[in-house]
Amino acid sequence: MPYLQIHFTEVDLGRTRLASRIDFMWEIVNAVQLLQHREGGLYFDGWRRRVRQEALADPRLQRFLYTLLRIAPHAEYFPDFLTPAGGCDDLGDALDAVVSVPKTQLQAEMALLGDESAPLRAIADGGAPALHGLRAALGGFYRATVQPRLNVVEAALHADLARRMHTYLHDGVEAMLTGIAPGVIWEPPVLRMPYVVDSDLLLAGRGLRLVPCYFSLQRPVALANPDLPPTLAFPIDPSTRLLAEERRPGDHLGALVGNTRAAILRLVMDGCSTRELIRRAGVAPATVTHHTAILRDAGMIATHRDGAVASHHITPLGLQVLQRTG
Repeated sequence: MPYLQIHFTEVDLGRTRLASRIDFMWEIVNAVQLLQHREGGLYFDGWRRRVRQEALADPRLQRFLYTLLRIAPHAEYFPDFLTPAGGCDDLGDALDAVVSVPKTQLQAEMALLGDESAPLRAIADGGAPALHGLRAALGGFYRATVQPRLNVVEAALHADLARRMHTYLHDGVEAMLTGIAPGVIWEPPVLRMPYVVDSDLLLAGRGLRLVPCYFSLQRPVALANPDLPPTLAFPIDPSTRLLAEERRPGDHLGALVGNTRAAILRLVMDGCSTRELIRRAGVAPATVTHHTAILRDAGMIATHRDGAVASHHITPLGLQVLQRTG
C-alpha cells in the first residue's frame, strides 16, 4: 500500500493549524469529484440525484460540469491552483485567487492533466475569456450544488472542529494529527497515512495547514507540488456529517424515533463507545443507556463489551433505516 509521509520538525508542530471556517475551493473540488463515483451513498446519494436532476433541466449547469469534471477528475491528480493556499473568507476572493494564478504555474499544472479537450486547452493558455469562464463555472457550480446545503455543511464543519480542538487541548497536537483519518500513524517526527501514491512531504519549518472538508469522503489529500505552502485536506468525521444532517428540515428519522435516538444511531456508524456517545450527543449517561437499549432491542445497533468498556455499532438493519429515512 502506498503512503504519504509528512516530516515534521519541532517548529512545524508549533506551526500546525486547523482551518476554522469553510474552505470554498476544497469543498467545490471535492463536490465535483463526488459526482464521478458512487461511494458514500448513505451521505451523498440524495445530493447526487438532486444535482443530476438540476443539470438535466439547466443547460448552463451542464456546461459548467463539462469543464469541471475534466479539470477536477476523480483521479490521482488535479491542479493545485484550484485550491489556493490559505483559504479565503469570501467566495469571490477564493475564485479571484484561482484565476490569478501565475501563467507558468497554470500551464505546468494543466499539462499534468493530459487532457487536450478544447476548454482545458483554452484555460491552459491563460486567456482572459477562458479564465473568466472557469471562474463562472466554479462559482455557478457552488451556488447550484453547495450553497443550498451551506447550513448543513457549516454545522458539520463546526462540530468536527470542536471535536478536534477538544482532542488538541486535552491530548496534544500528536493526538489531533493521528485522528485525522483511519490508518494515520504518528511515528515521530513523521506522520504516515495511506495514500494514492508513495510520497514524502518535508515541512522544513513551514508548518501544516489542516483543512477538514464536508464533501471529502475517502482519504486525506495534499497538494501535489511540495514547494507550495503545505496543506492537508481530509474528510470530516462521518458522525458529525450525520449529526448535521439531523438538523435539516424534514428529518424523517428524527420524526420516527426521536432526535436523540436518531443522533445516536448516526453516531454509531463507525463504532462509538458509551462514553463517546455521552460526549458527542451531549446528553446524560442514563439517557444514552436508555436509548442504546431501545435501539439494540430493535436490532438497529449491536453492543460489544471489553471489560468495562461498551462499544456500539450499527447493524445492517440500522443502515437500511438511515438510508430509507433520508
